[in-house]
Order: sequence, then C-alpha cells, then structure tokens
Amino acid sequence: MIFWGIMNRNQLSGLFGLAISIFVCIEAIRSDIGTFQTPGPGFLPFWIGVVLGVLAMMLVVVSILREKVDGRIMDIWKGIKWRNVVLVLASLFLYAIILPRIGYLIATFGLMTLLYGMMGRPRLWVQIMSAFVTVLVSYIIFHFWLKVSLPKGVFGL
Repeated sequence: MIFWGIMNRNQLSGLFGLAISIFVCIEAIRSDIGTFQTPGPGFLPFWIGVVLGVLAMMLVVVSILREKVDGRIMDIWKGIKWRNVVLVLASLFLYAIILPRIGYLIATFGLMTLLYGMMGRPRLWVQIMSAFVTVLVSYIIFHFWLKVSLPKGVFGL
C-alpha cells in the first residue's frame, strides 16, 4: 500500500492527474456526451479526460515499478539547450502574429522547416520535405476532412 509520506513526485503527479481526469469525465457526462455520430458538448472533454486518466495511471504504475527517483528537482534542467527553447518560443509567437497575414500554408511551412531544422535533421532537403508533407497532411485533414476555415493570407492560399 502506498502512503502519502513515501510517495515520490511522479506518483503524486499521477494521482493528481487521475483526480483531474475523473472530475473532467464526470462533468462531461453531466453536459451530455452524445454518440460518435452526433457528439454532444461533453464528447471531446470526456475523451480527453479518459486519455488523461490512462496516462496518469501509466505514470503511477511506471513510477511504482521503477522506484528509483533519488534525483533532485534541479536535475531535470540539466542538459537543456536554452537557445533552442527561446527560439521555439519566439518562432511560435511570430507564427501567431504572421499566420493571419500570410496564410496557413506558408506560415506553417516556415515554422515546420525551422522546427525540423532545430531537431537536428541532417540535410536541408529533408527538413523541407518533412515540412511540406506535414503541412500538406494537416491541410488535407483540417481543410477538406474537418472543414475548418484556415487563414488564407495575402496569396489566397
């Protein structure tokens, strides 16, 4: 049995996530989930709560099985490339600003090329092709399948 005094941070976080997921699922059920054919207002929150609950339970189980968390909280910050963190945040901020002006396709292609480049892709053509495929697939899913209106921008794309 797990007692509050001997639980590690992952176990506490997992239990907190599980409690939040249970709350979200209960509230989603109260607001009518609906069905897959006719989803209600609680449909998406319910399934997000289910996924959160499963992930929270996985965190608790893995941390119990591992039981090897002797590190300090500062250890999680070691080895982080702060330059990349700042670049990603700045690029996401810039993306949000230019998206309505230049449109979804061009803005997202530029963002994805930059992000793939920061991941350490070996060649520029791999970055460009990965960004192109990502933008194309996301555009097909959101624009044609889900009928989401995406920003067209100055070129009408």
